[in-house]
Amino acid sequence: MEQVKNKKFYKNCTEYFEFLRKKGTMDYDFEDEYYFTMPAISNH
Repeated sequence: MEQVKNKKFYKNCTEYFEFLRKKGTMDYDFEDEYYFTMPAISNH
């Protein structure tokens, strides 16, 4: 069950980053948080 949630979260983040790229803006706070927590999520 946890894997499904993680995949959905990862997909949502990817779409969010894509959306920001198209707008030409960045969300550095979110990006830092994302890249900091992603390894922890992936290793479970």
